[in-house]
Amino acid sequence: MNRLKEASTWAGLGVLFQVAKAFLPPQYHICVDGASAVAGALAGVIRDKGLPTPVDAK
Repeated sequence: MNRLKEASTWAGLGVLFQVAKAFLPPQYHICVDGASAVAGALAGVIRDKGLPTPVDAK
């Protein structure tokens, strides 16, 4: 479950959602796009531990 706290996991899930969209009927595309957007947003918000950020440098 620690992997759910990493940004790369959420980014990968967003990509997988978009790949899976190709195999789903069109009526599900909007739901998959929403799930992908949420995963991408989480990937952008979650900080990777161990990497210094400009805030840490101050």
